[in-house]
Amino acid sequence: MSSGVRYEVRERIAVITLDRAPVRNALGPEEWQALAALVARAASDSSVSVLLLAGEGGNFSAGGDLQTMPERLALGPQERRAQLVRDAQAIRALVEFPRPVLAAIDGACMGAGLSLALACDLRIASTRSRFGAVFHRVGLTGDFGLFHLLPRAVGLSRATELVMLAESIDAARAEAFGLVQRLVPAEELERESLALAARISDGPPVAQRYSKMGLRRTFELDLAAMIDWEAEAQAVCSRTADVHEGLSAWAEKRAPRFRGQ
Repeated sequence: MSSGVRYEVRERIAVITLDRAPVRNALGPEEWQALAALVARAASDSSVSVLLLAGEGGNFSAGGDLQTMPERLALGPQERRAQLVRDAQAIRALVEFPRPVLAAIDGACMGAGLSLALACDLRIASTRSRFGAVFHRVGLTGDFGLFHLLPRAVGLSRATELVMLAESIDAARAEAFGLVQRLVPAEELERESLALAARISDGPPVAQRYSKMGLRRTFELDLAAMIDWEAEAQAVCSRTADVHEGLSAWAEKRAPRFRGQ
């Protein structure tokens, strides 16, 4: 797409690539809206079982496009607010995507780029990647869901540290904080992220969908409500052909072949 966001499907994996390497994949309104449209495209494709988000040119995303920021700051308060809410629908689309979403992170993952990564279910990063909630460096506060997503990933104390200090941290510290689940050398990132996506795509689609919903609700429901929700979700999964396939595969000591039915 002309916006600098690419889309392709590799077998059952939809790959969305931020492709603005000269500006480290910085994101402006056009990119956010293109991203939301492509996430919707992947969601409507029944052949897609996993969504993988990546960046071109050795960076994931440096965050908001500061080169074009002055024109957005010149907007009136109501217009600026409406623009931000509209652009942030890409974050909602990722969080609410009905199948697993992975982020493959290399290089810079800063500001709104960090929000974008946090909207994904799993994050695999290169050992040279760097992370930061660096909004305070330019006199702004967090946006694109940062204050919802970051504390859920690293806890309130770590989130406060990252936001208030506005410093970037290296990949090892990001892994220790819980920002990423796996680290690999940069030259192996594409292969390893696709391999992880392929492994997840072999899982049971119905159960994965409910598991994603349950995990996202963990801070919204109390224990009794969660037990009720789990029972309802398990009842749905129990009626699928996949559960019988899983049990048969276990008894026959073979890999299951789930079909989402």
